[in-house]
Amino acid sequence: MSEDAAEPRMAKIDLHGYRPRDFIGMPMAAIVEQAWEMGADKLRFIHGHGRARGKSPGFYNTKTSWFGLRVRRALRHDRSLRRWIKYTTLDCGKWGRTTVKLKANPNPTRRELDLSVLPARFYAH
Repeated sequence: MSEDAAEPRMAKIDLHGYRPRDFIGMPMAAIVEQAWEMGADKLRFIHGHGRARGKSPGFYNTKTSWFGLRVRRALRHDRSLRRWIKYTTLDCGKWGRTTVKLKANPNPTRRELDLSVLPARFYAH
Protein backbone atom coordinates (compact mmCIF):
# COMPACT_ATOMS: atom_id res chain seq x y z
CA MET A 1 0.00 0.00 0.00
CA SER A 2 1.39 3.39 -0.86
CA GLU A 3 1.96 5.88 1.90
CA ASP A 4 -0.56 8.33 0.39
CA ALA A 5 -3.34 5.71 0.28
CA ALA A 6 -3.61 5.85 4.07
CA GLU A 7 -4.18 9.62 3.97
CA PRO A 8 -7.65 10.33 2.58
CA ARG A 9 -8.67 13.76 1.35
CA MET A 10 -5.25 15.31 1.02
CA ALA A 11 -4.79 18.32 -1.22
CA LYS A 12 -1.34 18.61 -2.82
CA ILE A 13 0.39 21.43 -4.61
CA ASP A 14 3.72 21.19 -6.42
CA LEU A 15 5.65 24.42 -5.97
CA HIS A 16 8.51 23.62 -8.33
CA GLY A 17 8.92 26.55 -10.67
CA TYR A 18 7.63 29.17 -8.24
CA ARG A 19 9.68 31.63 -6.22
CA PRO A 20 9.00 32.16 -2.51
CA ARG A 21 8.41 35.89 -2.99
CA ASP A 22 5.72 35.15 -5.59
CA PHE A 23 3.94 32.44 -3.57
CA ILE A 24 4.13 33.41 0.10
CA GLY A 25 1.29 35.76 1.01
CA MET A 26 -1.99 36.04 -0.88
CA PRO A 27 -1.44 33.16 -3.35
CA MET A 28 -0.55 30.81 -0.50
CA ALA A 29 -3.53 31.95 1.56
CA ALA A 30 -5.83 31.37 -1.42
CA ILE A 31 -4.52 27.81 -1.87
CA VAL A 32 -4.93 27.03 1.84
CA GLU A 33 -8.48 28.39 1.81
CA GLN A 34 -9.35 26.40 -1.33
CA ALA A 35 -8.00 23.19 0.22
CA TRP A 36 -10.19 23.84 3.27
CA GLU A 37 -13.18 24.54 0.98
CA MET A 38 -12.56 21.13 -0.63
CA GLY A 39 -12.97 19.50 2.76
CA ALA A 40 -9.40 18.16 2.71
CA ASP A 41 -7.96 16.85 5.97
CA LYS A 42 -4.39 17.81 5.04
CA LEU A 43 -2.53 20.05 2.64
CA ARG A 44 0.87 19.05 1.27
CA PHE A 45 3.30 21.55 -0.23
CA ILE A 46 5.92 19.88 -2.44
CA HIS A 47 8.81 22.34 -2.56
CA GLY A 48 11.92 20.20 -3.00
CA HIS A 49 14.91 19.90 -0.73
CA GLY A 50 17.21 22.29 -2.57
CA ARG A 51 20.34 20.13 -2.58
CA ALA A 52 22.62 18.80 -5.32
CA ARG A 53 22.61 22.07 -7.25
CA GLY A 54 26.33 22.74 -6.92
CA LYS A 55 25.86 24.83 -3.82
CA SER A 56 27.03 24.33 -0.28
CA PRO A 57 24.51 22.28 1.74
CA GLY A 58 23.58 25.14 4.04
CA PHE A 59 20.24 23.57 4.88
CA TYR A 60 21.62 20.08 5.40
CA ASN A 61 19.77 19.29 8.63
CA THR A 62 16.45 20.90 7.72
CA LYS A 63 15.41 18.40 4.99
CA THR A 64 14.27 21.34 2.90
CA SER A 65 15.24 24.30 0.81
CA TRP A 66 14.95 28.03 1.32
CA PHE A 67 11.48 27.80 -0.23
CA GLY A 68 10.49 25.11 2.25
CA LEU A 69 11.72 27.20 5.15
CA ARG A 70 9.66 30.15 3.92
CA VAL A 71 6.54 27.97 3.55
CA ARG A 72 6.98 26.64 7.07
CA ARG A 73 7.58 30.10 8.52
CA ALA A 74 4.38 31.37 6.90
CA LEU A 75 2.36 28.41 8.16
CA ARG A 76 3.66 28.91 11.69
CA HIS A 77 3.47 32.68 11.95
CA ASP A 78 0.79 34.02 9.56
CA ARG A 79 -2.19 34.32 11.91
CA SER A 80 -4.63 34.84 9.03
CA LEU A 81 -4.03 31.22 7.94
CA ARG A 82 -5.19 29.91 11.31
CA ARG A 83 -8.81 30.15 10.16
CA TRP A 84 -8.13 27.07 8.04
CA ILE A 85 -5.07 25.25 9.40
CA LYS A 86 -3.97 23.62 12.62
CA TYR A 87 -0.56 25.27 12.64
CA THR A 88 0.76 23.03 15.43
CA THR A 89 0.38 19.97 13.17
CA LEU A 90 3.13 20.98 10.76
CA ASP A 91 4.88 17.83 9.49
CA CYS A 92 8.40 18.46 8.21
CA GLY A 93 9.59 14.86 8.48
CA LYS A 94 10.00 14.05 4.77
CA TRP A 95 12.56 15.54 2.41
CA GLY A 96 11.25 18.30 0.18
CA ARG A 97 7.69 18.51 1.42
CA THR A 98 5.67 20.08 4.19
CA THR A 99 2.27 18.85 5.31
CA VAL A 100 -0.19 20.60 7.60
CA LYS A 101 -3.57 19.45 8.91
CA LEU A 102 -6.60 21.54 8.06
CA LYS A 103 -9.51 22.36 10.32
CA ALA A 104 -12.68 20.42 9.64
CA ASN A 105 -15.06 21.82 7.05
CA PRO A 106 -18.52 20.26 7.46
CA ASN A 107 -19.79 21.65 4.14
CA PRO A 108 -17.18 21.40 1.35
CA THR A 109 -17.99 23.64 -1.61
CA ARG A 110 -15.09 22.95 -3.96
CA ARG A 111 -13.92 19.87 -5.86
CA GLU A 112 -10.35 20.84 -6.77
CA LEU A 113 -7.75 23.55 -6.38
CA ASP A 114 -7.96 26.52 -8.75
CA LEU A 115 -4.34 27.18 -9.65
CA SER A 116 -5.19 30.36 -11.54
CA VAL A 117 -4.62 32.25 -8.25
CA LEU A 118 -0.91 31.48 -8.59
CA PRO A 119 1.53 33.63 -10.56
CA ALA A 120 3.18 32.23 -13.68
CA ARG A 121 5.87 29.66 -12.99
CA PHE A 122 9.42 30.97 -13.09
CA TYR A 123 10.41 28.05 -15.32
CA ALA A 124 8.43 25.35 -17.11
CA HIS A 125 7.92 22.22 -15.04
